Amino acid sequence: MASTLKVDTITTPDGTGDITFSRPIVGNLTAQKNIIINGDFDIWQRGTSFAAAANGTRIADRWRYLKSGAMVHTISRDTDVPTVAESGHLSNYSLKVDCTTIDSSIAAGDYSYIEQRVEGYNFKYLAQKAMKLSFWHKHTKTGTYCVGYLNSAGDRSYVTEYTQSVTDTWEKAEMDITASPSGGTWDYTNGIGLKVYFSIATGSTFHGTADTWESAEDYGSSNQVNACDNAANNFMLSQVQLEAGSVATDFEIRNHATELAMCKRYFERINADSIADNFLAVGMSTSTTTGITMLECEVEKRTTPTVSHSAPGDFDLLASAGNTKPVTALTYSIISKRTIRANGTVASGLIAGEGTLLQADGGGTGYIDISAEL
Repeated sequence: MASTLKVDTITTPDGTGDITFSRPIVGNLTAQKNIIINGDFDIWQRGTSFAAAANGTRIADRWRYLKSGAMVHTISRDTDVPTVAESGHLSNYSLKVDCTTIDSSIAAGDYSYIEQRVEGYNFKYLAQKAMKLSFWHKHTKTGTYCVGYLNSAGDRSYVTEYTQSVTDTWEKAEMDITASPSGGTWDYTNGIGLKVYFSIATGSTFHGTADTWESAEDYGSSNQVNACDNAANNFMLSQVQLEAGSVATDFEIRNHATELAMCKRYFERINADSIADNFLAVGMSTSTTTGITMLECEVEKRTTPTVSHSAPGDFDLLASAGNTKPVTALTYSIISKRTIRANGTVASGLIAGEGTLLQADGGGTGYIDISAEL
């Protein structure tokens, strides 16, 4: 919250003197400073390691891996982070991209990126204003790297450059982005407001001129190194912040519950936390083989979500007599931004009109994914 102090003076009721005091002016309220969500890489609902990640793999919450080419990477949560003495902030984790298969010659249309898509509602506070990106990086290959910024239609883009000076050393990058143009196709509501791409390698098809808004879909410049050319290469990021202005301020501290809720606007995994027979939803049986239960999201989703799950056999329906019946099929209907009807099928044993519970089976590893990702 941004505020200033206003000094006021009042006279006491008996007229014997004046009292001077200050009060905050809160009329200039702002959104959160950092529009990057999970820039400290604390939240990983889908897992903490992704071997041979495919193009489009969702990794840490709000982050995605993109690739085209022969390169293969394992992406993981890592405890190697900048020290408090270096950054002024204590991080638990960083994002690590480990090259396991090289691509020694990047073709024109090849690329490898780490991406975050910023929702329009969040980006609009920075739209058409100067912006500052700051983050810590630790890359094995030294040289010039790029960060690209694109609108939803890809008809406006901007590229900035930074340098890894010393191999495998945490260094801080601070990058200026001039005000985004009003021209082009921008979304300032619940769609994609801005795409931010951290380049590991970029083919010439996507090369643009650094430090200028262009009417093209560019992710990097011709100076971008190929950090996919050696299986020893690592690419690491920490404390990513995108804010208004021309000064890189201290990394914004948001409490964990707030950051988690911000992530769950886009993706939420309902699971049993590895607890056998843990209840997931309540409902009723409509026949001897069908039970309807209601899943409730912790956070309202950005838009109507899609729903998926692990194997049906990871779930049971609990019959009124207390017996568990293995689920053979699980489907969803009447999906809203807050609730989803889960329809479970079993072989037999339910009683129509009586209550039932959807629960994890004895392994406790089942999960239901609710996704409204950009």
